[in-house]
Amino acid sequence: MKISLNWLKEYIPNIKKNNIFVNELTALGLEVSSAKRIKKDTIIDIDMTPNRADCLSIIGIARDVSPLYNKIVKYPECVKLNQSKTNNLSNINKSICPAYSALVIMGIDNKIKTPTYIRTRLDACGISCINFIVDVLNYVMLEVGQPMHAFDKDKFDGKVCVRYAKKNEKINALDGEEYSLSTETPVITDNKSVQAIAGIIGSTQSSVNLKTKNIIIESAFFTPSIIRKTAKSYRLQTDASYRFERGVDPEINKYAIARVLSIIKNHMSINKYYFNNIKIKKIANHVGKTVKIHPSEFSQLLGTDIQLKFIIKTLKYLGFKPKMNKSFIQTTVPSHRFDINISHDLVEEVARIYGYDNFKPILKVDSISYKSSKLNKINSYSNILTSRGYNETISFSFLPKGSQKKYSESNIIEIMNPISSDKSEMRLTLIHSLLRTCQYNHSRQHYNVKLFEYGKTYKKSSKSKIIEQNILAGLISGINSELNIKSEQKDLTFFDLKGDLISLFPNLSFKPSIDSSYLDKSCQANIYQDKNIIGYCGEPKKEIYNLFDLKNKVFCFEIMTDKLNNEESIKYSNISIFPKIKRDLTVLIDDKILGQDIIDAIERKSFNYMINSKISDIFYNEAEFGPSMKSMSFEFIFQDKKGTLTDNTINSEMDKIFSFIKQSFKAKIRT
Repeated sequence: MKISLNWLKEYIPNIKKNNIFVNELTALGLEVSSAKRIKKDTIIDIDMTPNRADCLSIIGIARDVSPLYNKIVKYPECVKLNQSKTNNLSNINKSICPAYSALVIMGIDNKIKTPTYIRTRLDACGISCINFIVDVLNYVMLEVGQPMHAFDKDKFDGKVCVRYAKKNEKINALDGEEYSLSTETPVITDNKSVQAIAGIIGSTQSSVNLKTKNIIIESAFFTPSIIRKTAKSYRLQTDASYRFERGVDPEINKYAIARVLSIIKNHMSINKYYFNNIKIKKIANHVGKTVKIHPSEFSQLLGTDIQLKFIIKTLKYLGFKPKMNKSFIQTTVPSHRFDINISHDLVEEVARIYGYDNFKPILKVDSISYKSSKLNKINSYSNILTSRGYNETISFSFLPKGSQKKYSESNIIEIMNPISSDKSEMRLTLIHSLLRTCQYNHSRQHYNVKLFEYGKTYKKSSKSKIIEQNILAGLISGINSELNIKSEQKDLTFFDLKGDLISLFPNLSFKPSIDSSYLDKSCQANIYQDKNIIGYCGEPKKEIYNLFDLKNKVFCFEIMTDKLNNEESIKYSNISIFPKIKRDLTVLIDDKILGQDIIDAIERKSFNYMINSKISDIFYNEAEFGPSMKSMSFEFIFQDKKGTLTDNTINSEMDKIFSFIKQSFKAKIRT
């Protein structure tokens, strides 16, 4: 949305330099796309987020920055309107339009030139000038945020009606297009025909032109969800629908129409006018809603002390009505704030006015926890797979129509309104996308492929409910390494895939299976963790190979990560503060006996105080030892957790170790 800085300064006079003010807007959450100097004005283009419809006007922006400048924004002057005895409204559908105001003005002169200040500001904000009445309506829309529409009363047959369109009704819209209306389209009609698609666009039939003498001005609150659905179905987005579908202040429509009348009366004399207003009691869910919060919550959630005076002042500037009720702050949600629901929303409002840059980084005492999140686990799995030569892929959740028949016939979810023909079904499995990526690589002479992907799959249950699962899937194909004279190349097999999975997850077991419909019955297995099935792996069927035109062998897996047991049992042992003692032992032993077998046997025996053992040297001397003997040296480390070990204790353990080696392996002490 584009705004004029000069216009904004009428409500906030002491705005700082342009670059500082732009930074202030962005810090408040109103991200500035651009700021251009045009003549003596600056035009600021703001990328408005959908939840901040209250800022789609000059008044809204001024109100949002008012706490920074300690100024309460006052609305511009307007005419006081009272309900007229002459009723111009009939059959207003309250579900479409909970509040509707109509102003009939008789005897206008629409040939007068639109005032320069209105033309200049409309042009700066990207809105074309049409004629005086339409320009005034657009001006007030930019000023206060309420879209309005004017009908030529002399072309309007009877009273204003708001309803859903009837079958086969049509409208020639102001954009020059003819639209055939569905029975779900909200419309404004007279006694004979459709005069507007409610909240979106008017008809050429009752449009206001330079010859118009009498007008009906509409100012209403339309249900946002209905306008959003209608605008999307006709692919229409106007300045009005852009605001209505996000949520216009439901209590401002009467003020806005009175503001229009005030401007019109300032520039021409009119014969008479009639005003009618209809409003239901519960106009919108957030209107009149109260939110309570304890002042201490602000410091608890934000990590810094914020004064109660600052909190109350900020909320008042933003249009809230805060009051201290015992030990709580109780405030009514303003009608223009659709996005305020809970106490944390109030904390966010105060935080952004306080300034996020003013918060100092504080590490909470309880912020470090060993318990890892699911996301951290997935990241760790990704790191392990990457270290084993896998590459991560990311694919769409949608697949072409009919592409999954090889996997299932009944569980496929079809998209009612797909964005394209190749995105017509929700994926049942991640394997399809991995195979397609494998095919892409094979067709470009990249035959050695290791891929994985983490994402969601979707299928229908027997009760027509949608089941959504988090899946980690992988695929391997080709050989185990690039051409290398030091190592022999081997084709990747099912057992390579199995080894990768065992390195990834603890306590895995594999049992042969024939459950999967697209894996070969002779090469597939269910994957279990602690006796619970968590996935499957294997080689695709011949039909799948043919479907993707794959020449090399392929092996794949899918793991249901929600079923994984991610808890880790960690035991800590105290580090001894007493010194370690090292001893060496050299023996003569048969050359056929492996040194590792001796080490393994010693560690299984678990000698007292021994914490480590290793082979330190191997020596051959046929002249001295003979051709079938070798000299082998071992190093042993001893340590106690309760005290310093004595030589007598260590010597006793070394005697036991040598006796064990001598008896088990027929070793001799080398002298």
